Amino acid sequence: MATDPVQSDDWPDDEYIPYLEAEQRLYAWILCKVGGVAPEEAMSRAIARFHYEPQSERGVITNIGAWDIAMRDLFGRRRKPEEFGLEVEFDALKKRLFHGE
Repeated sequence: MATDPVQSDDWPDDEYIPYLEAEQRLYAWILCKVGGVAPEEAMSRAIARFHYEPQSERGVITNIGAWDIAMRDLFGRRRKPEEFGLEVEFDALKKRLFHGE
């Protein structure tokens, strides 16, 4: 009988902070591009939305992502980058922010 591997909720700061900052930058970019929000306001909202949590309070790591959260915040529902002509630009930014490509 196979068992699922035990997953640790540990997410050390050296991994968590770069991920958090990438989500913040991506979310702010989306607010600017799609929502017409000024860059400073967008980043302020991004930091509030994706705020730093101490390790003891992080809980489960989610994979919802900045795009889906921004769409819910802007429109109350899920929308796709293609609807705004941003698929290529969004994918390139995501790769650069999260994978250094």
